[in-house]
Amino acid sequence: MKGKKKYIIVTPYFPSESSHVGSYIYDQAKIIDSSEYFSVKVVKVVSCFINESDYHFKGIDVSIFKVLDFPFFILPGFFNSINSIRFRRFLKNKGFIDNLDVLHGHVSYPSAYLINAISSMLNVRTIIQHHALDPLQLMNCRFNAIKKFQYHFIKNRSLRQINKVGLNVSVSNKVSSVLYDYKDYNPSNEYVLYNGVDRTKFYNMDVSRDSTNYILGCVANFWPIKDHINLIKAIELLVREGIDDIYLRLIGTGETLYFCQNFVEKNNLEDYKCFELERPHEYMNQFYNEIDLFVLPSYFEALGCVLMEAWATDTPTISIKGQGFSELITKEERGYLLADARSPASLKKKIFEQYQNRHSHPFDDKCDINNTIFEFLKQPFFHEK
Repeated sequence: MKGKKKYIIVTPYFPSESSHVGSYIYDQAKIIDSSEYFSVKVVKVVSCFINESDYHFKGIDVSIFKVLDFPFFILPGFFNSINSIRFRRFLKNKGFIDNLDVLHGHVSYPSAYLINAISSMLNVRTIIQHHALDPLQLMNCRFNAIKKFQYHFIKNRSLRQINKVGLNVSVSNKVSSVLYDYKDYNPSNEYVLYNGVDRTKFYNMDVSRDSTNYILGCVANFWPIKDHINLIKAIELLVREGIDDIYLRLIGTGETLYFCQNFVEKNNLEDYKCFELERPHEYMNQFYNEIDLFVLPSYFEALGCVLMEAWATDTPTISIKGQGFSELITKEERGYLLADARSPASLKKKIFEQYQNRHSHPFDDKCDINNTIFEFLKQPFFHEK
């Protein structure tokens, strides 16, 4: 469309034919690109050690920029001066500089560093979007010997970078509050942009569910913070109390998977649990529609996209108190949809309440991604220079 300005998304996460990671960012890109204001280009930033080349994904061209860095997230940003020069040249060679209006980065490193390299030479709007409860990525260091030095190295440099950005966007008020825990966080402008849902992908299919069992589902990587084991223990408590028509479907892979499988086997819970392989994102709507209740026991969750997707199918969802999703439900719903963190007994209680009473949980259309993004684009930030 003639007259549209360039809107460049800089992100380490974007889906491809072989991976659905970053699907929400793709949905966001498509809606922004369909607006009357902007034409979207995507730059996916990867390590120089990754073998990945430019590709096209469902209407979006994705250009790969390789960042020079030490491996294993050691001293990220150490080569920022070199990467900044390289990134300026990269955008110029791609023809992305002409008519450029917005640079929207996802995740503070390396995106904020790179977009600031451009804003230092061009008058463009800059955005950095924070998706996690570790927005400065301080938990990424793997080596105890340098953890203290690494912590201060990343924290101080990343705070300076995100403070330079024109608009800091958080996916929940919870994320924003975490940023304010750092006394040197001093943003120019802020906005909370909840992860909206594409209702053409996730919706109530009005299918018949299993009438013989009450089916629970959970979709999450098997990491300690996702806390699958306490969900499994909650099911064990229900089974021991005589609820034998309950069944849990778990989708995901990761470091705690074997531990969870071993617990199920040792406690004779195989008849009540099923571990399933990850599946393409486009098949997840069917899964959400097949279950009676979605449960995400994670206690470190900015705003789980899987919770939003399940909610969009009108499937009731149980999550943990104090996480980003709690901001989107009513005070009454918090009473029966939120459990205490790391507590099998609390999860058991909330699941049993839902099992008995079948509380409905209709989706709030304000969280349709068309509405969240178009409200976002109405902000004065985009229309004032």
